Amino acid sequence: MIRRLLILLTLCPSLFAAQPNILHILADDMGWNALSCYGNKDLQTPHLDRLAAQGMRFTQAYADAQCSPTRAAFLSGQYGARTGVFKVLNEKEPSFAPMRSAEAKDAMGPETATLATTLRQAGYTTVISGKWHIAHNYAVAALRKREGYFNSYGFDFAGPANGNEHHEDKTVTAITDDIIGFIESNRSKPWFAFAAHFSPHTKLEAPEALIAKHVARGYKRSANDEGSSTERPIANYLAMLEHLDNEVGRLLAKLDELKLSDNTLVIFTSDNGGLSRVTNNAPLREGKGSPYEGGIRVPLIMRWPAKVKAGSECDTPVHAVDFYPTFAALADAPPTTAHPLDGESLLPLLTQTGPLQRPALFWHMPTYTTNYGRTPCAVIREGDWKLIHWFGDYLDTTGFTPDDKPYGKLVVGPRTEVFNLREDPNETHNLATDRPKKTTHLNNALNAWLKRTKAKLPTPNPDFNEKRWWMSAGAR
Repeated sequence: MIRRLLILLTLCPSLFAAQPNILHILADDMGWNALSCYGNKDLQTPHLDRLAAQGMRFTQAYADAQCSPTRAAFLSGQYGARTGVFKVLNEKEPSFAPMRSAEAKDAMGPETATLATTLRQAGYTTVISGKWHIAHNYAVAALRKREGYFNSYGFDFAGPANGNEHHEDKTVTAITDDIIGFIESNRSKPWFAFAAHFSPHTKLEAPEALIAKHVARGYKRSANDEGSSTERPIANYLAMLEHLDNEVGRLLAKLDELKLSDNTLVIFTSDNGGLSRVTNNAPLREGKGSPYEGGIRVPLIMRWPAKVKAGSECDTPVHAVDFYPTFAALADAPPTTAHPLDGESLLPLLTQTGPLQRPALFWHMPTYTTNYGRTPCAVIREGDWKLIHWFGDYLDTTGFTPDDKPYGKLVVGPRTEVFNLREDPNETHNLATDRPKKTTHLNNALNAWLKRTKAKLPTPNPDFNEKRWWMSAGAR
């Protein structure tokens, strides 16, 4: 009998694992509607559609509007208002804009980014491969040779997948190889794997055969690797999505082969909305970099066959800060006591045993991303209601395209917008004047949160020059 149990344990360790494995797959710049299970009519994504059919698809999942803040929120469980990582690292700010942006941190240290450390202390083996971009460099491969660097962040292994060496497919295959190799070597104990992709972020890079396939279907090949809104939908971009879907399929097949699927929580999501220059996020408004829904709403699929009902959907608003407490709960691990967590465990939603307790979600974006039509602002979502407060100026994008620099006409002065997302998901009707009590309530709640988190705020710029204000700005 004991011999049979040992054989079973060897062949199928997931049957006896108390702690589930965690595979977190993060796409870069993938919009809310990029997958066919989220409504993409230009492309089929069968592997991610299967993941959704076998798990839970979230319809109102959120990230931050750009890369670094989302990754920082994921690894710390905190909003950027607390951590100071509320913009892309090293992104330039316009010198002559109406406001001086709040000063952001240029890195997040291991004392704050403690998700992997928490899981390692609970007995997990941990790995990261792909994109980093919360400190010192945007790529894991560029930092992995620094002695002890990723170990200090709680990662036992850092994958060698190097974006500088794999332009033909944005390193998607190499990242997948890293994660598969790690899983094969570490399946005897619980593990956490973070596959942080560079795709479908520009530059537009995908296997030539897939690009040619979509050109043959009648889609335009972009004139350059940065894309243009006049070319949408772009064959190169569709090829990037298809290639990423195929490689996710390869990961899922490996989990099946190793008999680990039943006890592995697989998460697929994105770090921000789609880049409007290369994809259309409609019916959501705007795209990457923007506080409107197209900039912050993302796909989110979570599959855990042992606990999550297949084919289920969840319309509760959730955020990237929620993954840390969720993973800690799965691992039965006490989260860090060094700083408060802003997120809330998603286990009640995944197991359909109850609602979340928090009243609202928040975003702090006190900087300029003029290529994406954003000036300094902060956001609250409470129930169906959303308020955006622009601190000192606003870009009116009417009549502009995402290819224009700057993207929008500058309107100087603070501005408040209020939307009911259930009735107006594309945010076309500003109800700030029509609903004064709701506006006051949301404003008060937002201001109280900014004060509670000690958020850094933008200030008036004495060097404002209306003709030159946007010239020095840069966006990634």
